[in-house]
Amino acid sequence: MMLEDYVPVAAGENARFTEGLFRSVLAGPGQSLSGAFEKLEHAPLFQSMSRHAKRGLLGGRIALHSHEGHGYWDLTRVRNDIFVVVANFTYNNTRMEFVPGDGLVQFNFKLCGDMTLAVNPTQALRWDRPSLLVWVQPTGVDISEWTAPMAHERYVAISVRPEFFCEHFLSAGSDTNSKQIERFLFNENNKLDFRQMPLSSQSFDLVGRLLNNPFIGNLALVNTEGLALELLCCAADSLLSVDKEDCEVQSKQALSRFYAARNVLMRTFAPVPSVGELARYVGMSERSLIRGFKLAFNETLFEFSLRCRMRHALSLLCDRNWSIARTSEAVGYAHPTSFATAFRRHYGIPPLDVKRRKDL
Repeated sequence: MMLEDYVPVAAGENARFTEGLFRSVLAGPGQSLSGAFEKLEHAPLFQSMSRHAKRGLLGGRIALHSHEGHGYWDLTRVRNDIFVVVANFTYNNTRMEFVPGDGLVQFNFKLCGDMTLAVNPTQALRWDRPSLLVWVQPTGVDISEWTAPMAHERYVAISVRPEFFCEHFLSAGSDTNSKQIERFLFNENNKLDFRQMPLSSQSFDLVGRLLNNPFIGNLALVNTEGLALELLCCAADSLLSVDKEDCEVQSKQALSRFYAARNVLMRTFAPVPSVGELARYVGMSERSLIRGFKLAFNETLFEFSLRCRMRHALSLLCDRNWSIARTSEAVGYAHPTSFATAFRRHYGIPPLDVKRRKDL
């Protein structure tokens, strides 16, 4: 996943929000991440408390009550440098929490779920696909976040001070990419910013191992520390492998252009817009659009366009009972045989079989 859509913030219009995620449970509403972790030892709902004094590790679990849903939050503090949140839960109802900025950088490794992060008072960012989301929220820049009801959230969030990350995970010297990343992490504009990248296979494996930590007590803490450090190495490698142009195409302004291109592809099937037409429409070069779209959504322009056209074709065949020839033309194919081949490759069955099943 990449980030699915910018959507209006509509809290209170069509959904009932229940206040509170782990910050509220630990320290009360409106507390920062670091403030919540300061309450680890005194939270009444904290379970399985463990402390490794020599390594400066402290952690435990918040389990959901049955009336809330099922699952847990595992929280680990590595000295005062690294804050690890392992999330594996499903809430029955939407849960919402106010998140004040505390100057930390968050590395969010997501496997599945449906969480929304408010970007500003009029827009929100839906986070519902596997991805690495690097989230920079300066002190004083506040947001809200909420979960969708019955969404199974499985992710690991690691938060550190930007100074700590740069000192321990970025190379010193004049490396151009390192300097660009430092500017991003320290966020001199004092505005919320983020980078989103595909989740590497190594990160995917490490997140799974944290979600299924086989140890208990101090061994679990040491295991969490080690895996969290490996994940931060993966995050650093991902950031360093992104060149200057990739960093530019991940800016909020560029993302809005990719979403604009995406919206065009979602509603324009015949004729299919060319890359050049899309690039001119959103106001960027073809190369930047091609690379940035892939980086943002983890699929190419062609793959996304094809998926939308095939979905529309299925709707026309099943819901409107259109002929194969008419459907073929409606989704941008000059010849029904070419459409039938593409449809079968996409769905595994020919369009004629779909019509026959519809007529049964």
